Amino acid sequence: MTLLQEINVRDNKWLIVALNLAALLAFFPFLFLFLGLYSLVTGSPEIRFGFNLWDPFLELFLLVVILILHEGIHGIFFKLFKPENKVKFGVIWKSLMLYATSPGSLYSRGQMLIIGLAPFIVNSLLLTLLLALGWLPAFYYIFLASLHAAGCVGDFYYVYVLAWKHRSHKILVEDTENGLKIFQA
Repeated sequence: MTLLQEINVRDNKWLIVALNLAALLAFFPFLFLFLGLYSLVTGSPEIRFGFNLWDPFLELFLLVVILILHEGIHGIFFKLFKPENKVKFGVIWKSLMLYATSPGSLYSRGQMLIIGLAPFIVNSLLLTLLLALGWLPAFYYIFLASLHAAGCVGDFYYVYVLAWKHRSHKILVEDTENGLKIFQA
């Protein structure tokens, strides 16, 4: 196998800055997307919400839960495709990034695309379901769903690299603690 590309998110400062900037910029389109979904689900174009002193703490707590769930979903799909291999979870403290990885495991392009997109899809659907059931207030839904989706830019970047940049190659992908290794199969 030939190594085509190695993406190192841990040590590439420019990539970290670019992904953080992309997340900041992506927040606003996702805000409009989830505002639209809110209107569609509730049938109301109006958003009514109250605010109390506990809201920021509760939102921060829920955001942490969503981030842990996000990495857990990656882990579930790593295991689903390679049940015999280990999954590892961690934090890159200098960029405050949580991660799930399965070092040494090689995945097909299709498997990695599913692994990469699953948390965005599952968490977006889960938050929308909680809104539809009336268990999640409008502001919480819009803020948490938009922030989570914007935080998925690293996954979206991986999807771009795998689906577009290396579209002409048959590839195998290793997810590492530092990022991705993409091999020509």
